[in-house]
Amino acid sequence: MYRKLTVGFCLLILLGLSGPLLAVEDEIKGLMLIIEQRMEDPAARQEAMRAGRDRALLCSYCHGDDGNSVKPEVPNLAAQNPVYLLDQINKFARGERENFVMNSLAKEFSLDDKVNLAIYYARQEVDDKAVDEQLAARGEKLYNSRCTSCHGENGRGSAEYARLAGQQPEYVSLTLKRFRATARGSAEVDETVRRSPIMESIVEGLDDTQMEALAAYLAGLEG
Repeated sequence: MYRKLTVGFCLLILLGLSGPLLAVEDEIKGLMLIIEQRMEDPAARQEAMRAGRDRALLCSYCHGDDGNSVKPEVPNLAAQNPVYLLDQINKFARGERENFVMNSLAKEFSLDDKVNLAIYYARQEVDDKAVDEQLAARGEKLYNSRCTSCHGENGRGSAEYARLAGQQPEYVSLTLKRFRATARGSAEVDETVRRSPIMESIVEGLDDTQMEALAAYLAGLEG
């Protein structure tokens, strides 16, 4: 009797989770289709680049003219996967990711604006960075044991997971610490909170030095 109840309960949980998971997959597929259609048409792609560059002026104070951040705590957007980037802009617009500036900006962007920005930044190159090679070597071991299944062996991510190669090391380290704070229940309820069950489980046991090593390794990966 107990076993039947347990199995039934587990099935209910799985069925309950399948709805949101399928919804996320469907949304990603929809975003991929939008990006692909615009990228496949040379004229549409050229117009997206032009319009995206114009819109990027609103973002340049923090993210730089070409998506290479001018502030160490702000992420590079250059060479980011366009579908992932479009998805994140949508999440800021809906308030699913919290940052006062980004929430305000994203709400004002039309769908065309978001698509054009994602395409523009995706086609920019990431600037090379000098890193501490010994620290980066320690970070490589950590990355290969914890991060490749989602972010890839080369750190370039996918439509669902962020590209980390060439990312600002201070931003990476700070973000990892925010996930860890959430996992440990010590995060303050403000715009710095980052939530992801997967990331929280991965970073909960890491110390600051390990996070800095990961950040150094990722910063040194070629674009």
